[in-house]
Amino acid sequence: MPNILLTRPQAQARHFADELIAQGVQPDHIIIDPILQIAPVEDSCDISACKGLIITSANALSFLPGALRGSRLPCYCVGQSTSQAARALGLNAYHLADTAKALCDALPIACPEGPLLHLRGTHTTLDLAEHFRSTPLRVENVIVYEQIARPLQAETHESLRRSAPVILPIFSARSARLLGKLALDWRPHWAVALSPAIAALCHEAGFGQVIPAAHPNRHAMAAVITPLMDVKSG
Repeated sequence: MPNILLTRPQAQARHFADELIAQGVQPDHIIIDPILQIAPVEDSCDISACKGLIITSANALSFLPGALRGSRLPCYCVGQSTSQAARALGLNAYHLADTAKALCDALPIACPEGPLLHLRGTHTTLDLAEHFRSTPLRVENVIVYEQIARPLQAETHESLRRSAPVILPIFSARSARLLGKLALDWRPHWAVALSPAIAALCHEAGFGQVIPAAHPNRHAMAAVITPLMDVKSG
């Protein structure tokens, strides 16, 4: 049976591993080796005129400025689990879409007046402030965390250089790009991609098989991986 390599930040990787184990994957077939580390960034955050928040990644909630906790501000989120986490921190959260692109379509209807603060990381696939710059809706970026690249461990490199296939769930464009830059032959290995855009990056990296999840969430990712374990070991 193949191994599954989780390169998400440590806490997210552990959470996803627990979901896989609950669906029957043996723990000794799961390797956790983050290629990204999430770290806080100090950025000024003036909420005096803010009409609401935008959260496109749950990572931002880990570094939510203290003034926003329990503020009951409207919070427009990507993903159901992110919305739930935002509510737990005292925000009036709405699950507006499952992708940042879809959120951009929905925002002008849900909140036609700004300014809105997009709490985000240093790296993003879609700059919402730039996207809305020429529209009536005013959006400002507030960077609250950074995604620091980390080298994979020597043991992980050794495993990936063997002919035995490894399944890699890839949740972000940044992770896909970092993996693609490594001096590794990805042809023996399979990528399970969170979205078609990430799948395209996995194809560029040279993965032998690339399978996009049916929906951009961890449950859909797990739904792809569990049957793959049977297929690849058969």
